[in-house]
Amino acid sequence: MSDFDDIPDLVTGEEADLQETLDKIEVDSSLRKQKVRNINKALESTTNRDRNPDRKIPITIITGYLGSGKSTLLDHIAKKGGKKLAVILNEFGDSSEIEKSLTVTSGDKTYEDWLDLGNGCLCCSVKDIGVKAIEDLIERSADNIDYILLETSGIADPAPIARMFWLDDGLKSNVYIDGVVTVLDSEHIETCLTDFGGHWHKENGLEFNEEGVTTAHLQIALADVILLNKTDKLSKDKEQLLSRVKEINSIAPIFDTKFGDININKILDLHAFEQNIKLNTEDRGSFHDSRISTISFDFDLTAPSQFENLDKFLQNVLWESKVLGKDVEVHRSKGVIIDTEKTYVLQGVRDTYDLIESPSTELKRSKLVFIGKNLVKDDFLIDFENFTGIKPN
Repeated sequence: MSDFDDIPDLVTGEEADLQETLDKIEVDSSLRKQKVRNINKALESTTNRDRNPDRKIPITIITGYLGSGKSTLLDHIAKKGGKKLAVILNEFGDSSEIEKSLTVTSGDKTYEDWLDLGNGCLCCSVKDIGVKAIEDLIERSADNIDYILLETSGIADPAPIARMFWLDDGLKSNVYIDGVVTVLDSEHIETCLTDFGGHWHKENGLEFNEEGVTTAHLQIALADVILLNKTDKLSKDKEQLLSRVKEINSIAPIFDTKFGDININKILDLHAFEQNIKLNTEDRGSFHDSRISTISFDFDLTAPSQFENLDKFLQNVLWESKVLGKDVEVHRSKGVIIDTEKTYVLQGVRDTYDLIESPSTELKRSKLVFIGKNLVKDDFLIDFENFTGIKPN
């Protein structure tokens, strides 16, 4: 039996852009198993007059080790999400060079796969997962898409992907990042936290010391929501496992799941990178992981000049990777800064951060949260006071 015997017809022959469609289609064995039909059905073009130029489509990044249950979760969302989904599969691990290394060309053509999964969902395996590919996806199928899910490779560091969608000017008109969902295999996450085979790739200009840091650490650190999957198979103490995960990231909510079954509202439409955020840090676990951990502290601003000095403190921590002259690695930062006249939200991924004006906050005091390596809270408190003149706690 040929490898291609179970592949349905790629096109109907009636497409207006038939030749262009044929040029862009490449068979992907990993997607062939979906046994979907009418692969090109969802590529119907839309007219400019039917589109809302102000409409923005959210992207959720789903990350986790191979076998954690990402694909099962995607299937659950597709069946119960009630959305017209575009699912993008990033099958490559070198996410630090994402806009360069993920292009597969033949001559002057870039290959993409498009599958109609039913339930109004599209699936594409985009080899060029950079800005241009996503812009083309939205331009071609805007009215067929409500939401984009991007599943990363199991060994991928999600930070450069998240930052690309968050800040890139080329995407601001029609796409925004909604959040990062990390799926953990309850049975094997402790093994993953000691697996150095898929460690992250340094980004240009950043000299982080990656000793002892695994991809699993980074996937947990960058998460806005953590799914502890396959808990029905867990033979170990679940509280001990939760303690270890919370030690790395104590601000992301953690949900138990079986077969990826979860209330969709807990993982989609989070708006985790916008001006309204929750900073309900939980108690850190009893397990001490010296590699990546979470610290947070509160403070009060009483003068406009203090805000400027606070920004200098953030630049020193996030740009220079220094606290009290010591090296630190911050992978995710969040915060709410209540100034004398305005309220701001801090959003940061590695050395990129933004202070976004926010309409309101439930917090009574300003708060900063950092997730990263070599973070000593007492050092942060002393250095913060040195920069701002404010005594935090």
